[in-house]
Amino acid sequence: MDEKIATVLDRLEKQEKYELDNHDKVPHQERMLAITPSIGKFYNILLRAAKATSVLEIGTSVGYSTIWFADALRESLSSSITTIEVDQNKIKQARKNFADSGVDDIIEIRQGDALDVLNKIYQEADHKSIFDFVFIDADKERYREYFDLSFKLVKVGGIIAADNILKPERFGDMMRDYQEHVRKNTKILSVTVPIDNGEEISFKLDD
Repeated sequence: MDEKIATVLDRLEKQEKYELDNHDKVPHQERMLAITPSIGKFYNILLRAAKATSVLEIGTSVGYSTIWFADALRESLSSSITTIEVDQNKIKQARKNFADSGVDDIIEIRQGDALDVLNKIYQEADHKSIFDFVFIDADKERYREYFDLSFKLVKVGGIIAADNILKPERFGDMMRDYQEHVRKNTKILSVTVPIDNGEEISFKLDD
């Protein structure tokens, strides 16, 4: 792994540990709420194996997961990541983390409500599927809606992945509802990967 990327990931992992150890001192809206290092490695391997070049991320936070994706894509000359975030403060932190990692040239941050931005991206793409991989890690109440829009944007043979399927347990009902919704789609092959918080990996078989 590139030294700049490794340095930023290590710094963010220490920040996440501090937030977990000082749960009462850091307001919820200021926390990273990021994927774990193991999940980062999992997606890094998955993207490399899939030879993905175009990624859409719903929920940037401070860019920890985005950097893992960028590390997997950065050797491709045509690679790009579009990541969506509503919080201006987190966008500011993410921009710095991307610059410090040396991957800011392949990342576009789209600020706004995720549903609005997704619809806009779909219109800009002329209603075509343009992404190899979509990662959902935003407000759990709207996972189903995010999936439905992501299905339109991901290519056949592409993957829609969702975080927090198994943990925290307070999201259990919403995540089970999401799984049921996804698996009703006959054009999707989906499985839960029980790594850390749990990931739902959904493969698009057909349009």
